[in-house]
Amino acid sequence: MAKVVTAMEARQNFGSLLNQVALRDEEIVIERAGKPLARVVGVNAPSAGRLDFRDIGKLPNSIWENQ
Repeated sequence: MAKVVTAMEARQNFGSLLNQVALRDEEIVIERAGKPLARVVGVNAPSAGRLDFRDIGKLPNSIWENQ
């Protein structure tokens, strides 16, 4: 579960948030007016639910059989 902070908190505690992301592998969501705007994750964190074009081999074969 990601930690949620306001934009003001992120601005005031940016260094601390970076440490949490880098050293503890935490995910930080920054919101403004109750709406999520950005997500801060470590550089080596896996991307959740995203398919990269390099991952085409992971797709089921049935997708390509109908073409």
